[in-house]
Amino acid sequence: MRSFWTLFRYEMKKIWKRPLLWVTILLMAALFAYNLVWVFLPTKGGATFTAVDAEGREISRFITGDEQQRIELEGGRRLAGQVMDETFFRKAKETIPTGMDWYETVGWFMLVDPSFYQFWFYNSEALTGTAEDYYAARREAIDLELRDLSDSDRAYWEAMEARVEKPFVYQPEYGMKSLCYLLSSGGIVFFVPLLAGAALCELFARERRARMETLLFSSRRGRRTLYFAKILAGGLSAVLAVALVAAVTLAVYLALYGAAGWNGTIQLLTGAGLTASSWPITMGQGALILLGLTLLFALLCGGLAAAVSVFTGSGIAAMAACIVMMLLATRYIQGTWAQYLPARLITLDAFRDLTLTDLFGLKLNIFQSGALLYAVVALALLVLCRLGWRRWAAGK
Repeated sequence: MRSFWTLFRYEMKKIWKRPLLWVTILLMAALFAYNLVWVFLPTKGGATFTAVDAEGREISRFITGDEQQRIELEGGRRLAGQVMDETFFRKAKETIPTGMDWYETVGWFMLVDPSFYQFWFYNSEALTGTAEDYYAARREAIDLELRDLSDSDRAYWEAMEARVEKPFVYQPEYGMKSLCYLLSSGGIVFFVPLLAGAALCELFARERRARMETLLFSSRRGRRTLYFAKILAGGLSAVLAVALVAAVTLAVYLALYGAAGWNGTIQLLTGAGLTASSWPITMGQGALILLGLTLLFALLCGGLAAAVSVFTGSGIAAMAACIVMMLLATRYIQGTWAQYLPARLITLDAFRDLTLTDLFGLKLNIFQSGALLYAVVALALLVLCRLGWRRWAAGK
């Protein structure tokens, strides 16, 4: 056992000493950090807004784009934690002035009171009615989506809906929506094969190029121990590379937005079309689900890179395979099985997917069945690596 951990540490050092891996991680981390930060960077661009305050005074001021973002963020924080009941909707209608066009209303929020700005921006139609109307319209949308399901599938989603706490407690959605997009197929998922390839493309190729067969396979026990040390180091490295980029993204998000929105129900992601979703989770839990699937996808891509590396003995071929995976897996394709591709599975849209899979009498939702599928494919690739390793050993 001691020899295994010695080999494992050695393989980890080999992987993490590669400049290509660190350059890729740093570039990806910088890219996603900038994607969150850029809207807050000082800019000369902006707009001049004019509004009349509660005392009848006309206010006119030029507000830059970054200042608008800060005002919107502050408004959302003021409203956070308020129960979205009849009092909430009544206060919104009493606060937000009427008889103005869209630009004038935005100007009023910017200059007078930004508290209801985010809610108005994503739910302006809901403000024409009451809280009862809001939740009734949501229920109608749910019934419309469930009407064509089988009785058992409908019962599953009704049970999920029963666990959604109502009335909702308001939390701003703007920051969380951006974070979820970055942690899904709209962001980091696209580059997962690239990160996995940078970590694992040389996992077996280096030894094959150096013709180290005699040294590596001189001991039957050594063959098995070294293989598992390589696989564990490779799989962990692929996941860790993606996790590091995600950690930087999360850290930047928390620095900019704090915990605002993290514990808000996922149904508040109106801008992502999730008002009628029946998932009884928070926006933060939704982000973690997407991140978990992203890390599983990293393991799968790492398995692909390792398999190509052991069979071809070429790091370039392994990296090329990961690039092809990057181009294919993130394409949005129609079809039953295509819904398990990252472009459709690791995305906020999947929280509206009602697909259920029966597995030995157990119903799995799209995320559960997708995670199981990714794990099975990753395991199959590891088995393929084992076959390639034994073939290499037999031909030494």
